Amino acid sequence: MTTETNQAKCPYCGSSDLTKKKRGWTVTTGVFGMNKMQYQCHECGKKFMEKKADFS
Repeated sequence: MTTETNQAKCPYCGSSDLTKKKRGWTVTTGVFGMNKMQYQCHECGKKFMEKKADFS
């Protein structure tokens, strides 16, 4: 039996070297979305929300 897990990849550079954390409070959005998960790529330095991550 094989279980395959899809690992998130950066939508900008395709790297899978990512850090996942809660977004937190920002000046532009305030408290809206502060509990959503955000990724940061270690290759290109871009930050993106979980819904933009490439899981293919």
